[in-house]
Amino acid sequence: MNIKFRTGVIITLLITGVLIAVVPDPAPKTIASPVALPNTELQDQNGASVRFASDVAGNRIMALNFIYTDCQTACPVVSGIFSKLQSRLGDKLAKDVRMVSLSINPATDTPERLKAYAERFHAAPEWLWLTGEKAQVDALLKSLGVYSTDVANHAPVILVGDPVRGEWTRFNGLSSPDTIAARIDELLNARHGKS
Repeated sequence: MNIKFRTGVIITLLITGVLIAVVPDPAPKTIASPVALPNTELQDQNGASVRFASDVAGNRIMALNFIYTDCQTACPVVSGIFSKLQSRLGDKLAKDVRMVSLSINPATDTPERLKAYAERFHAAPEWLWLTGEKAQVDALLKSLGVYSTDVANHAPVILVGDPVRGEWTRFNGLSSPDTIAARIDELLNARHGKS
């Protein structure tokens, strides 16, 4: 990894921390209509074929963001938020929670590019980075309610939900990792009958 690249990652993570500290958390929104989780065939950052509903979601609480590797605006910030979220989740990530970053530009985001991008944010193996055929990815984005025809101006959206119970929350903008982790804990507690 070269010095310029490392410096860029450090600056992105610092900006993320400053933005989270200064900008108030936008209010998350409970999604009234059910989120569809089709069993779309995708590829992870290692080039392995996975099915979205059965292999990726399964019965885990999910945190999803939507990025593309050439993005110079919101994507690095949202990925920085997920990097901090990964730290806050600790062993929950290995057992109960699945973090997913789905490319919104699969035409250029190959598994190799996603893997290199993931390394910038010190992504654990349990944090999946997904791409696939454009038509299939677009259909998946539409079913998740986050499709945009303008990739460069897509909204920084994070979805957190329980695919088993069908309960989903949409975070618009730059939510803090603590806010997202708190929602994940609420979903885990609801699933296990804790208040």
